[in-house]
Amino acid sequence: MKKECSLVLKGMLIGLGKVIPGISGSLIAVSLGVYERAIDAISHFFKNIKENIVFLGTLAFGLILSIAFGSKIVIYLLEFCYVPTMLLFIGFIAGVFPSLYQKIQNHDKTLIAFFFLAVFGVLCLNYFSSNSNFYPQKSMESYITILGIGFLDAATMVIPGISGTAIFMILGCYSFALNLFGSLSNLQEIYSNLPYFIFFGLGLMLGVIFVSKLMYYCFQNYKNITYAFIMGFTISSIIVLLQKVFASSYTLLDLVIGIFLAMIGYRFSIKFGGD
Repeated sequence: MKKECSLVLKGMLIGLGKVIPGISGSLIAVSLGVYERAIDAISHFFKNIKENIVFLGTLAFGLILSIAFGSKIVIYLLEFCYVPTMLLFIGFIAGVFPSLYQKIQNHDKTLIAFFFLAVFGVLCLNYFSSNSNFYPQKSMESYITILGIGFLDAATMVIPGISGTAIFMILGCYSFALNLFGSLSNLQEIYSNLPYFIFFGLGLMLGVIFVSKLMYYCFQNYKNITYAFIMGFTISSIIVLLQKVFASSYTLLDLVIGIFLAMIGYRFSIKFGGD
């Protein structure tokens, strides 16, 4: 029972990382010592079905609890103190970078190309993305879009150092995802959003299976290149979110408090970044 309670708590911490923009839930999983076990359980699920179901189910229970109740807090903070909250999140992202750099065993110059390729890719994504937010309708087009959002969420959940919420902000679907997560704490809202949950869950399941196998292969065969790419993604996420922060209205007090919170966020991520 003690082991299961510990696993639920770890799942809750990982879930909080999914809710907060800039925190990588998978990186928290690495620091808590459950990432490789989870990847192995998903990639080789049928080798030990009973053990893998217990492990993944217990971890997922804590994750869902955290997402359901943590989303409400994040919605409130973004509505009433946007700039300080966002700078805190940016500090979280910046704190991820040193731990990623340390994971590269051979600092080959060719890795720089992969780093800048990732930076260029995300900045281009931001440039071509729409400034409008995604508002779902009861239509097949929206359902397919939600399926894609679920798949993308799974990809960012599995890859260490990549914040799914940061990507959602770039693509304009963060509000949708956050409100969908938040509705998990209300049975009536769950029923109302049931079609969205079905397609999001399907995309999430497909993404977890596919990306877990892909990451297992990449870490086994191209570990340095994989981390170089993740580092580029991390830096570009900081650039994009800073643009969004300074494009909004804020006071000097907001900025001062935000910088202080950014330093706190940085130190927090440094602490969680170690294996």
